[in-house]
Amino acid sequence: MIGWLAALAAVVLAAAASLSSAAQGAPGDVRVDVLSVTPRPPRAAQPFELVARVEFSPAPGSLRCSVWIGGKRFRNIRLVWESSTARCFFRVPAGARGKRLTIGLAATQGGSLTRTTLAFRVS
Repeated sequence: MIGWLAALAAVVLAAAASLSSAAQGAPGDVRVDVLSVTPRPPRAAQPFELVARVEFSPAPGSLRCSVWIGGKRFRNIRLVWESSTARCFFRVPAGARGKRLTIGLAATQGGSLTRTTLAFRVS
């Protein structure tokens, strides 16, 4: 009796694993290359922009830009994604002089995640 229960449990687990992998889709290839950061170093009360090339294969995925200033999350950012170029830009707060600015760009597709993080001291 225990033998057929074990076999039934194995079949159910195998079916569940195949359903979850089909729902997620096959993992794709994601590549992120930072092209430019202007100005370098970032200046307080001035615009800041990160430009990167993001390539997804075989189909588009999702893109996210995150910014921290002095260890606190900064939410007043704009992310524009046109063809394969991503632009994350914002105005550095005037009170950020001397603080650490960290900007992260994450691209996901299926089960694949690629992340790039850059850190600067605001002048």
